[in-house]
Amino acid sequence: MGQDRLDGILAEDYLSGIEERETPQLRTMRAECEEEERGLSYARRVLQGRLDILRAELLRREEDGDSHAESLLARLPDILGGDHAATDPLQARATRVGVPGLAEEYGEEVDAIVDEATLHALPELPADDLEALIDRLAEHERHLSSLRSQLFDRIDRIRDELAARYRDGRASISELLQTDG
Repeated sequence: MGQDRLDGILAEDYLSGIEERETPQLRTMRAECEEEERGLSYARRVLQGRLDILRAELLRREEDGDSHAESLLARLPDILGGDHAATDPLQARATRVGVPGLAEEYGEEVDAIVDEATLHALPELPADDLEALIDRLAEHERHLSSLRSQLFDRIDRIRDELAARYRDGRASISELLQTDG
């Protein structure tokens, strides 16, 4: 479902005739685009976490020179936490974390590159293999980012059309409340 739908959404003709489409159809299209973006975004976050772990393992090897992963495991909260540790907790906002419906499908693509078994075997992986995995993950991240950018373009175009309809009266807020509420 996901890849076929994504291909359809990213097709050049997906937005053709947008001005003539019915408002409910535009809302459906926007929801489809947003759902795909959430799936891609989730996969990208998982990918970035794995990429951070692999890079930290390479750095650990350069700094420690030992074959034990204890130092990597001890640093894992900092690795995955990124720059968030410096944030003032009183000023921080609660982040809502949800697993989108397409997470499993997009997650399988990330797992095909680096799965949990590979993460468990990090201390035994040769540095060249580790660097190759980092390169593959970085390339896949660029791919996911490109897809997300294309989806954002479509979402923006659909939102712009809907906003124009609300401004000029072709669509009404009360209609929105009746169909979505």
